[in-house]
Amino acid sequence: MDRAVLDAYGWTDLKPTCEFLLDDEDDEDQEQATRRRRKPWRYRWPDDFRDEVLARLLELNRQRAEQESLSSAAAQAKPRKPKKPARKSSGPRQMGMF
Repeated sequence: MDRAVLDAYGWTDLKPTCEFLLDDEDDEDQEQATRRRRKPWRYRWPDDFRDEVLARLLELNRQRAEQESLSSAAAQAKPRKPKKPARKSSGPRQMGMF
């Protein structure tokens, strides 16, 4: 699934490798882990690979935000056609009797 997602973004140069890695835990986390009996090992990406993916996602987000602001600025800059004035009505129309 990782490969499919990375390919969808066009990041074919990244080669995901998941490993069983020990999570870093501070004292508070260890206390909670003991209560929940959580295993400190997780099957996940190594930190350097995860950091690369996150950096690319942040850059992609920046680019898309820039494109969005440019397209909204362009939409606001388009000259709009002046609206035709509404017809003034002289009251209700009266139909002749004949």
